[in-house]
Amino acid sequence: MKTPNITIVIPTRSVPSLEDCDTTLWSLNEQTYKRFKIIIVPDQGRGANWARNEGFHMVDTEYVLFSDNDITWAEKGLQVLVEALEENTNASYAYGVWGDNRGELSFEEFDEDELKKRNYISTMSLIRTADFCGFDEDIERLQDWDVWLTMLESNKVGVQCGHRIFTTDTGGGITNDSKEDYTKAKKIIMDKHEIPNSSTSR
Repeated sequence: MKTPNITIVIPTRSVPSLEDCDTTLWSLNEQTYKRFKIIIVPDQGRGANWARNEGFHMVDTEYVLFSDNDITWAEKGLQVLVEALEENTNASYAYGVWGDNRGELSFEEFDEDELKKRNYISTMSLIRTADFCGFDEDIERLQDWDVWLTMLESNKVGVQCGHRIFTTDTGGGITNDSKEDYTKAKKIIMDKHEIPNSSTSR
């Protein structure tokens, strides 16, 4: 087997249990792309962003992917993300379409002006390790939007891979633990990145 070039970091709640990650682990086991390793990080009560950052300290591969623990990855999910970055060397991360009970989401092509208006790219994106900026542990909600905007400020952009990469049930994962109001969370991100209120939409 070739040396892994992707590290998949999976945050879990305080008491670690592989059962919490069953859905994600089973779907990763079925991937057509096999060059990855997995790090499971309990959040110790400090939140998903802390756990993701802790996991990142252990990453020694070309790519990193942060996966929630309730994700069903498409069989070719990793493969199409890797191919997108190999074909688009100017991109720092690749994302794809995903689905939940609301339908299909994150199908838009990358557009930096649109990214400044709303959050349309999932946390579950494949990132070049050298370009990753870290998660802000003070951000309780919309942490993925904050990451992509922070990277954009350093001219690091994304690319849509053109495929559905995963499905999930809304509300069950560690990311959804936050009870922070959406409007308040959006304002926190806007203020941090100095985005005028008039340029945003839900």
